[in-house]
Amino acid sequence: MDNHRRAEILAELARHTGKVVSWKFLSKTGDFVPGIDRFHHLMTGIYKPAGSEYALSIIMRSKSPYDHKDEVVILEDGRWLMTYSPRSGGLEISDNRALVRCMDNRMPLAVFQQETDKTDKQHGSTYRVLGLGLITNFDPQKDVFIVESVDLPALMMLTTQIEDEKARYEVQLYAQLTNQFHPFIREDNITYTVSSPRRDDAFREIILREYDFSCAVCQMKFRYESLVEAQAAHIVPKREHGTDDPRNGLALCRTHHWAFDSGLFAITESYTILVSPVVSRSDVRNFDLESRKEQRILLPGRDVLHPHSEALSWHRQNIWRS
Repeated sequence: MDNHRRAEILAELARHTGKVVSWKFLSKTGDFVPGIDRFHHLMTGIYKPAGSEYALSIIMRSKSPYDHKDEVVILEDGRWLMTYSPRSGGLEISDNRALVRCMDNRMPLAVFQQETDKTDKQHGSTYRVLGLGLITNFDPQKDVFIVESVDLPALMMLTTQIEDEKARYEVQLYAQLTNQFHPFIREDNITYTVSSPRRDDAFREIILREYDFSCAVCQMKFRYESLVEAQAAHIVPKREHGTDDPRNGLALCRTHHWAFDSGLFAITESYTILVSPVVSRSDVRNFDLESRKEQRILLPGRDVLHPHSEALSWHRQNIWRS
């Protein structure tokens, strides 16, 4: 497997960040994603494809002989840290050398954490896609690799091999879900590899897809081929240099998009609707916002895609007509 093919596979994997998937999704990936044989063979914790210098993926198993050393910590800002034991036999065996090469050359790899095993009668073996990771160090005293969620420089290096601009930006947005959330971007301090129209397209497609093309407030949905009623809204607006991070997004119908941008309602950190007092004093007809007080909004299935509290707080303080 050459580095270009490896990048293609990892880019596809990044789209599934935060999902809980079946064992078949990892070892029989071709049944779900055409053109990719597998993300992991499930025979050992480290998967190094034949002919590759680098490991493609690793699994933190729910039961392993390394339980006393292996650990995953999810940080409040969305990043994660992992200690991961090499296979028995020393760093010179093939699988461990593949991890060392990933570390030395800052090559991202896919990281999974087992959620349930085959003894679970309802789900069988399932795995959480932690996303793309970087091996940043090896601690010889504790005999563990230090693995962290991928940083932006390594992510940009990986995605430069994706030719289609929109697909490239989609992968970047999905993969950065495990990076610290920043509600604002500084246009004078960032170098884009994707044009503005294609960035807009990628943000729109991610938000609409993850909200099932439905309004988060009223759950109205109309979709016919490329004709979709719902819109992708930025919580911190683009005019205020709001980020395209999907955690700064909501799918809203046209009416509720206008009302949100106008400050007629906001969303709490528990994802319930705050209606502005302005609404009750307004001349309205067939405008249902008042009846939606304290209603919980529709959310994406993956927790990592839920609106970020920092973005929601900024909107309440700066846009909502309190």
